[in-house]
Amino acid sequence: MLPFTLSAASNCQTNSAGAVIAGTIFVLAPIAGLIVFAILNAGARRRLAVAHAELEFLRPENARLQHWLNNLAGAPVVAHDAGAYPTETPIPPEWYTDPSGRHEYRLWDGASWTEDVSDHGVASKDALD
Repeated sequence: MLPFTLSAASNCQTNSAGAVIAGTIFVLAPIAGLIVFAILNAGARRRLAVAHAELEFLRPENARLQHWLNNLAGAPVVAHDAGAYPTETPIPPEWYTDPSGRHEYRLWDGASWTEDVSDHGVASKDALD
């Protein structure tokens, strides 16, 4: 009877080792999944931070480009709030410094320069060439 007893004991040891391995896998699989998720999430957060930094860099650059283009076109430049990012540049109708330099002020009608000019408070007309 001794050989039968030995084979039964070895069978129990094999089954309990398999159960321990299965239990270990059952416990470690979700933990490994969480670790992989945390690593991927950290990478995504880094990429998002880089994209956000590039956007914050480009916003003032775009505003400066719009001001530069307005200056080239001769349109007056209106200062905007430093914290706000303008999506459009509405320029109110008003007297601004004459872009041609011939007069002190020239009237901007909201879309283009007019022929109305002013020198030392005296209004007159002068076509903008």
